[in-house]
Amino acid sequence: MKKILLLISLFLFGQINANPIWTIYDIKVDSPESAANVVAATDEFMASNFAKENFKGSLHLNAYLANGDNEATHFFAVLQPSLTEHANWMTASQQSTAGQKFFKSLRDNSTNVSEQLNSFVQTYGNPSNEDIYWIIHEFNAAPSDLPKIVKAFERVDEETRGDFPGQFGLSSVAFGADETTHLLTVGYKSIAELEAWEDQIASNKAVLRFQKTLDGVVKWTGSRLLFNARVYDSASDLEQFVTKDFE
Repeated sequence: MKKILLLISLFLFGQINANPIWTIYDIKVDSPESAANVVAATDEFMASNFAKENFKGSLHLNAYLANGDNEATHFFAVLQPSLTEHANWMTASQQSTAGQKFFKSLRDNSTNVSEQLNSFVQTYGNPSNEDIYWIIHEFNAAPSDLPKIVKAFERVDEETRGDFPGQFGLSSVAFGADETTHLLTVGYKSIAELEAWEDQIASNKAVLRFQKTLDGVVKWTGSRLLFNARVYDSASDLEQFVTKDFE
């Protein structure tokens, strides 16, 4: 058992080092006034000289439209080039005057629900900074099934290219989720675009084949529907993140 745990740890460490990382910080906000305060505090923090000089990634403040039995109403997604960059940013933020003021406002206006660290593996479809509506499908998969899963992603990408309007990506969960090992993230420019694509899936042979393949090797553990309420990407943007181009 110790050898198995060691191999899993080494695999996860390799995935984190090889790929950009993104974190999910779920929070619960109890009132519109508190939500507005969180937005205002985030605006102020990201406009500070500290953030401009030290933040190398992209920050998304998201609002949930549907979230299952998770009590969170919002979440911060922090997209960073590497785990080292993220660790440096979090340490510096907590020690800075601007960061301390920001975190105090979060404590005063929200409740922390959970944290999750993910490694971004690959993007498919049409990566775009204009995609602001997202579905996150969560699933559990055995390491031995990952080659088959990746092949399924590649095939559906090829077969729907030119038809699928958005982007989708595969991430592995490194820390913070007991049942979920991977995420399928799907982004759209508008809720109308999302709805139009979802409405035709039942007759889309390529997507149905993709779903059947995954249903045979994964256990679906949840899904979330959300939109970007704020995006702070002056240092780097979503397209750079998913294409792993930080030059």
